[in-house]
Amino acid sequence: MKRFFLILLFLCVALTACSIPRIVVLSDPLTAKEHNDLGVSYELMGEKELALKQYELAFKKDRNWDQPLINQGNVHAGMESWNLAEQSYRNALKRNSHNPEAMNNLAYVLIKQDKNREALNWSKKAVEIEPENPFFLNTYGWALLKTDSLDKAKETFLSALENSQEGSDLQEKIRQALVELEPQ
Repeated sequence: MKRFFLILLFLCVALTACSIPRIVVLSDPLTAKEHNDLGVSYELMGEKELALKQYELAFKKDRNWDQPLINQGNVHAGMESWNLAEQSYRNALKRNSHNPEAMNNLAYVLIKQDKNREALNWSKKAVEIEPENPFFLNTYGWALLKTDSLDKAKETFLSALENSQEGSDLQEKIRQALVELEPQ
């Protein structure tokens, strides 16, 4: 009986030693767009870390697409991680140097870091591309305000107010900025 078990053990070892090793390749079935959309969903649910991971997968999967980098920057900005947000927007602009959303958002985080001259340049470029976008006008107005161009800032805020949706949060923020411009 002992001999039978030894032979059985030997056969098992011999058979497994003769088997060909297999390499299993796992692939990601999602496209870059699907990863980006999943990131947006996670972000809306407040799952910021999961959103960041999905945006990273999206921008690595499609190395020409800038939107996942902008979305990543938006999450970092929402977490007030200004340096990380800045880097994401700069990387987005490396992929698409004409994206006004990336320019505007970069300008916003630069203002938050008191890099106001550079913010002014980026926000001005965004407004040149989309001159009636109230969000871009608002950022440009703040850049002008921070660089002491008060008359031009007031004019820009008024234009942003005119182009914004009635009763929106943006309109309220613009009105607050205009109050700041009023002489004390």
